[in-house]
Amino acid sequence: MDDWRNLLYPLGYLSSILFGARIIIQWLSSEVKQKSVVPTVFWKLSLSGNLMLMMHSFIQVQFHVFIIQIGNAVISWRNLNLKKPVEDRIQLKKVIYILVAALTCSSLMFFIFNDLSFGWFRIPNFENKSATVISPIWHIIGFIGLALFSSRFWIQWIEAEKQKTSTLGPLFWWVSLAGDLLILVYFAKIKDPVNLIGPIFGIIPYIRNLILISKRSKSVLHG
Repeated sequence: MDDWRNLLYPLGYLSSILFGARIIIQWLSSEVKQKSVVPTVFWKLSLSGNLMLMMHSFIQVQFHVFIIQIGNAVISWRNLNLKKPVEDRIQLKKVIYILVAALTCSSLMFFIFNDLSFGWFRIPNFENKSATVISPIWHIIGFIGLALFSSRFWIQWIEAEKQKTSTLGPLFWWVSLAGDLLILVYFAKIKDPVNLIGPIFGIIPYIRNLILISKRSKSVLHG
């Protein structure tokens, strides 16, 4: 199975391309309007990337990446739904039911169909197993980074539900930056290029969005 997993590993790069494209488009759109904006295509690319990375992490047996992408996929879909007219939007209660069902069913499927004899997070093994063994502390760091990085979308979702519209506020970008730096170190340590590409390309857009938000706030403050 390891041979098949290694053969299918490059499929994960598709999610990195989609995530990279979404942040670049969002960044360019924000530069044009000189304020942080969230175009509809951002969420379409997000959802596509979530689904691709979900498939990749299932095949590669990387549970915490897998389960985070399930939640993110539902949030991306919800943001697309919030961009529709009010009468076409799904009730929040139903969205929560869908989220719980997706997380529960996906977790069961992951543990039923995957061989977990080597643990719940498989490190890509292209050479030999001894070269891929690292301290569990690094996995804890990686999980914290992924949880923090993922929490930005939960923060965004709460704010979007309050405002009844899809939006990306300053807290979203600050959490993105903090989580990005942690997982950048983690995936570099375990030599996982698929999950490393996104954090590398995200740093500058995150910082730039914070600068645009700051400028916008100062402009409004000074009239």
